[in-house]
Amino acid sequence: PSCNILDDVLSSKVAKRSRRMARKAQRSLVDEYEPETTDAFVELPIMFTNEREMQSFDHNRWKAHRSPGRYSRLLLGTFLGVTSRRISATVLALLIFSAAVDGYAKQAASDPNLPEFVLPLTPFELTAPVLGLLLVFRTNTAYERFNAGSDASWEVTGRFRSLVRQLVTYSVAPGVPAAEVEAASELIDALLLLHCQIMNIYLRGGGGGAAGKQAELLRLILGCEIEPDESEHPTSAQTPWLGLSAVSYALVTRLPALEVNERLAVDVQIIELTNSLGVCEKLLRTPIPLGYTRYSVRFLWLWLTLLPFALTNTFSKFGVGTWWENKPQPVVVLAMLFISFIFLSIEDIAVQIEEPFSILPLEHHQAWLERDAGQMRRVLRHHARVAQRRD
Repeated sequence: PSCNILDDVLSSKVAKRSRRMARKAQRSLVDEYEPETTDAFVELPIMFTNEREMQSFDHNRWKAHRSPGRYSRLLLGTFLGVTSRRISATVLALLIFSAAVDGYAKQAASDPNLPEFVLPLTPFELTAPVLGLLLVFRTNTAYERFNAGSDASWEVTGRFRSLVRQLVTYSVAPGVPAAEVEAASELIDALLLLHCQIMNIYLRGGGGGAAGKQAELLRLILGCEIEPDESEHPTSAQTPWLGLSAVSYALVTRLPALEVNERLAVDVQIIELTNSLGVCEKLLRTPIPLGYTRYSVRFLWLWLTLLPFALTNTFSKFGVGTWWENKPQPVVVLAMLFISFIFLSIEDIAVQIEEPFSILPLEHHQAWLERDAGQMRRVLRHHARVAQRRD
């Protein structure tokens, strides 16, 4: 009986462990399935899953990222990924065309009155490495742009965070007038608004209410209302350079008690911020040379379109002498599905990451900056309470 009890305990523990592992696997599949099926421009990386809960890429996520179970989880993206859906229409068109070519080739083989349209496979074997290198080089260049855009966007957010910290430090310094403390608080609000405009309007192209936000930004920076004809230019795009210039102006006019070294330290941050924005603007305004992109697509499309005429001859004897003989053999279609899916996926991924700001988590940059600024402002509130007790 004791052995039976021990067996029951062990069986219960094994069952609980199995249920925990099953729930964990289910959560992993859901985490992988959710970003794959969102209506986004690209397949979202797992590091941004559940970011609405403000979770970062921590050690547990790194463990899941490199776990052996990633092979089964990532297979979902083959069928549900945004990249697969983006190229599905083109792949389907190629499959229909390949089926038509294969059907005609089989009909021509049995009917001598029909002309044959057959190409040798050698030209495709010779040009396949060139096509592969062309796509790889373009993808590498696109990733370099993505990496540069990621670095520049993080640099922009870091510079804004430093500016907020410097203004908070200045506000709690002894002897700073109350009017300048209020001005520094308004400048912090203005920096947060300017960062929001850069991330959501300037780099993303969202122009909803841009003119009104620009007027509100200048009011916070300068401390007064601005005439509409002075702050708004409907015919020109809203850029962050006016806001940065206004911040430099406000440092002199609204914070006159700033020492020279303090003003220089803030100005250094603005200079570095300007340089990072210049990198972002370069990536936004200058794509990979269009001739390279266009001829890559043209070469790929021509290569894939002519390939079925060579594969029909290659697979004409397929299945002879086996159980598959005299049965439907969609070998050409399956081969075209495999080849076109690989090449078109690589080409489409390069297009997706070429312009990085549409896929980078810029909205989370804004949320993180607001969170950090709120924590820094606790110092201001603490300083105000201490000053009231002293009075």
